[in-house]
Amino acid sequence: MIDFKISKFTGKQLLQWFDTHCHLDRLPESALVSEVLDRAMAAGIKRMIIPGVTGAPGSVSELLSNSQVFAAWGVHPAFVEQALFSREDHEPWTKANYTPVAIGECGLDRRCSSPLPLQLEVFAWQLHLAQQNHLPVIVHLVGYYQRAYELMAAQKTSLVYVMHSWSGSAEMAARFVKIGAYISLSASCLRNPEKLVKLFAAIPLSSLVIETDTPDMPLYGWSQVCNEPAALPAIAAEIAEITGTDLEKLAEILYMNATKIFIQPERKPKDSVIFG
Repeated sequence: MIDFKISKFTGKQLLQWFDTHCHLDRLPESALVSEVLDRAMAAGIKRMIIPGVTGAPGSVSELLSNSQVFAAWGVHPAFVEQALFSREDHEPWTKANYTPVAIGECGLDRRCSSPLPLQLEVFAWQLHLAQQNHLPVIVHLVGYYQRAYELMAAQKTSLVYVMHSWSGSAEMAARFVKIGAYISLSASCLRNPEKLVKLFAAIPLSSLVIETDTPDMPLYGWSQVCNEPAALPAIAAEIAEITGTDLEKLAEILYMNATKIFIQPERKPKDSVIFG
C-alpha cells in the first residue's frame, strides 16, 4: 500500500524530505541504525533531526557522523524530575561535545506524573536557553495548550517554535502560528481526516513541517520493525490526498520550511506566506 501511495503521486521522481523529529537514538535493538539510515536515503530523506529527551540524544557523536543527521538538546516533560542540569548552565550540551540545532523536545504533558509547576519551570528554562543561543524550540504538548501558549507568547524575545506531532484544534494551531510557531504533522494526524482538512484551511503551508516521531506512531501498513524516517514520503502522500494538496508542491514547501528553521544560520521572520 505504501509503495503504491508514493508512486501514485511522484511517478519516477524522488522528492526531497526533511524528517524534523526522529529518535534514531531510541530504536529497538532489532532495528539497526545503519539500515534505517540506508532506507531513509533511498526514500529521499535528505535531513533528519534527533530531539533530546534527557538532554543530549544517546550515541550523539556516532549519529552526527552522518552529515544528514542533526541533533537538538532538550528535557522532555516526563523526565523533568530526573534533570540534573544547572539552571545557570547556558550551554548544557558542551559535555556531550556537540552543538544543537534546536532546544527540545520540551514542553508540557498532562499525562506525565511530573508536577505541573516543575514542568513549567523546566520548560521556561529551556525557552530561556533557546533565546540565549538563538535556537528554535521543539515543543512537546499534550493538553495544557492555553498554559503553554501564555508562557510562549510572554517571551520577551521572539522565538521560532515547532509544535511536535500536533494533535490540537485548527483554531489553537492558528494561535500558535501567530506567535512564531510551525505545526509539525506525523502519521497521527491521519487518524482524523476531517480535523486535518480544517487544519490546512486554518494555517498556511508556510507554517507546516512533517515528521515521523521514529520509532513511535508508525503509519498504518508500515512493514518495518518500527516506525522510521523512510515512512515520511508515505505519510506526506496520505496528507496530500486527504487535503487535496499537490504532493510535489507540498514536498517543496515542507523541505524549505524545515531548512529555514533548523539549518540556516540566519533565521528571519517568516514571510512569503503560501496558502493551500
